Amino acid sequence: MHLKFLAHGTGSARKAAKYLLGELDAAGKPREGVEVLRGDPHQVAAVADALPFEHRYTSGVIAWAPDDEPTDKQIEAVVDAFEKTAWAGLEFDRYAWTAVLHRERGGGAHVHVLAARCDLETGRSLNSKCP
Repeated sequence: MHLKFLAHGTGSARKAAKYLLGELDAAGKPREGVEVLRGDPHQVAAVADALPFEHRYTSGVIAWAPDDEPTDKQIEAVVDAFEKTAWAGLEFDRYAWTAVLHRERGGGAHVHVLAARCDLETGRSLNSKCP
């Protein structure tokens, strides 16, 4: 398993959400499957795009190699652990995020994470535990 945070966050979160839900990958190849595991990508994008901050969202990917062949249960456990770590100490209603699973041919899988960088209770910028 590999975890990587991307350098995006100042552009359009709506475009990021559209990519996550799209039928084609970055190379223009059809995806095997797309499944929203947490949150609503469109809602997260709307929150992020409405923020007055320069860095409005964070995105990243949790990836497994085809040889890893992660089960649905293992993927869910990793996403749960990620959420607990990224927003440690915050109640779930204070942050907006989504996790979208992309399946790959040959058994690989990766989960894209998109999070608005805002504490929903205070309206202040939130630099979660994900860089």
